[in-house]
Amino acid sequence: MTSFIGLTSERVSAQATGTSLKGLNFGSTITVQAGDVIVVTADPIDENGDVNTALANVTYTWTATCGTLSSTSTSSPSSTFTAASGGSCTGAITVTSTQGGGGETHPAAGTLSMTVNVNALAAAEPAPTYTDPSPVPEIVPDGLTADDVAVIIPSAGGSFTEVGGTASITVPAGAVANGTAAAVGIVSVATSGLPSPPAAATEGAASGTFTFGSSAVNVQWYDATGAAQATYSLNKPAEICLPFTQDDLNGAAGGPDGLGVWRHNGTEWVSLNATANIGAGTVCGNASSFSSFALGLDVAAPGEASSTSGGGEISLPGTGGYSPGLTTLLLVLMAGIAMVVGGSITVRRAIWKRNLS
Repeated sequence: MTSFIGLTSERVSAQATGTSLKGLNFGSTITVQAGDVIVVTADPIDENGDVNTALANVTYTWTATCGTLSSTSTSSPSSTFTAASGGSCTGAITVTSTQGGGGETHPAAGTLSMTVNVNALAAAEPAPTYTDPSPVPEIVPDGLTADDVAVIIPSAGGSFTEVGGTASITVPAGAVANGTAAAVGIVSVATSGLPSPPAAATEGAASGTFTFGSSAVNVQWYDATGAAQATYSLNKPAEICLPFTQDDLNGAAGGPDGLGVWRHNGTEWVSLNATANIGAGTVCGNASSFSSFALGLDVAAPGEASSTSGGGEISLPGTGGYSPGLTTLLLVLMAGIAMVVGGSITVRRAIWKRNLS
């Protein structure tokens, strides 16, 4: 992007009517980034003391260090300066002006100089480097096969999908320590064997709890020897995805927004920041520590009316399977109007007969 630098006068050149060069103003300091492109401008002054960029027959001569100029001699009081793309630098841009035909030179001696401070570009973040163990071990825990786990290495991470299921974990590169490897597996568990969800709040904007959905798993990690790890943490969070059914979707307060992934940390259930993918039929959240994970269906907030336990689908009152069409409704409306009009006429006739008698 091109910037404009150097104008110093507050007077408007568009109002200038002079014809003779009588002075020249220039900025004192500019600070730019390496590689910046700026238009540097001086202020020619005419005999009336106005900035007058339209003075005829004036030549401006420029020099620069710490960068380059598009032109070192111009007929207008500006030149384009491109800052050097190397490191930091302190230099100067200079300018003189001379009006031909016996006109004056300004400054009369030397040049006007503007200090240029060029800041070096910030160093780019170095690309991370990962070191895998050599050789990468084949990790097969006792009682399992190689298909029951996935080996996770520093340079590539890895992923695993539950055997015979759709629950999955995706681990990014750099999640396990350099020079190490680990294995991970997923096994479905019954929710009846898991700790109960927390008690629902009695007030507030959220219930703070959930009911179990159709998915619950244990995520088990193993070290390079195949030994199961009671606890395991990653340097970067992994994505945990659990499947859901239409019944789960219907049973969650808020529909898709009410589907969540909850982790029991050994003491309590913690809700992950999760997102439902309706097309894939999964809800996914990120975690760096692992244990039991459950699909949670949000419970309606205290005081919210709900016709179902989960606040999902709400049914309208039954009509015996019949709903009247528009034509039928219009006929009923017209019949009602006719009855009102007919009743009004009958009352008027009765009053007329009574008055005659």
